[in-house]
Amino acid sequence: MKNAIWLLLAISILNLQCGYRLSGRGQTLPPGAQTIAIPNFKNQTSRLQVEQFISFAVRDEFIARSRLRLADSANAADLVLEGKITAFATAPISYSESGAANFYEVRLTLDVRLIDMRTNDLFYQGTGLAFRETYETDSADFFSQETDSLVKIAAKFASSIVAAILENF
Repeated sequence: MKNAIWLLLAISILNLQCGYRLSGRGQTLPPGAQTIAIPNFKNQTSRLQVEQFISFAVRDEFIARSRLRLADSANAADLVLEGKITAFATAPISYSESGAANFYEVRLTLDVRLIDMRTNDLFYQGTGLAFRETYETDSADFFSQETDSLVKIAAKFASSIVAAILENF
């Protein structure tokens, strides 16, 4: 009986060390980091101003979800989030009865990295991050809806990347 109790106790202790953990419980940011600089992402695509949509959304998301304050420059920041937009494409995916495109998909591919400026260590890196958004339009209003779609895809990207960094995925 005494051996059975010890065996049960040992099994229960081993179960506590199963390796599972709640997401978001890892090292979220480098210790002591208080400021972050997020310069405009580099735009390597032919789509004008896409970097402004993305950079603005990422800054907003970091302000909303972290304890970090935005710094004006990389020299004044503990952390720097750099990014580049490597691909942007808009493609029709559905057509009306008259043959005009009425449903489009916007695809965006990005690379990002978070650098701890105090130690010059790479804290996070994501390459080839792809995001998509679809939207419906009529041929007379194509460009305004593409911009609305870009705002949505920028918000999705920002939410995703900030969560990945803050929750240590």
